[in-house]
Amino acid sequence: MGRSNLMRGKENFFTNLVIASLRPLRQIAIEAEGAIEQLTVKQVVAWFVKDGKIPT
Repeated sequence: MGRSNLMRGKENFFTNLVIASLRPLRQIAIEAEGAIEQLTVKQVVAWFVKDGKIPT
């Protein structure tokens, strides 16, 4: 893999990571009736626990 292909692969990875992270954050913000920027760590963790993504 050439350098440009490697850089493109890293860019694609990080783009996909950001997009995948935004989906649940948008949903949490909708349920909290606020903006993503206003979410707290406690709200995010509570949502993942409630949603069953983190075992208790």
